[in-house]
Amino acid sequence: MDLKLIKSKDIKELKKQIKELNETNLAIQEKWLNSEEAAEFLDVSVRTLLRIRSKGKLAYSKVGQRARYKKSDLIKYLNNHYFSTDNIKNK
Repeated sequence: MDLKLIKSKDIKELKKQIKELNETNLAIQEKWLNSEEAAEFLDVSVRTLLRIRSKGKLAYSKVGQRARYKKSDLIKYLNNHYFSTDNIKNK
């Protein structure tokens, strides 16, 4: 078994890279999408997206006639509707 030591400067560089990746990930999640893009992301029709929104299940912002959705809210919506196989009972 080989033992390898990690230098403190390498650890600092790794922490810096992780921080940058986290910031990039947050920036991507906070991107605003129009209705067509949001529907495509959820893999539903625009009409279904509007139905979900009108039921108050999805947050949005509206400027003029155009609605916008935060990608992070779409991800949250998907996570809230996730059915794990752990929750499915065998019959």
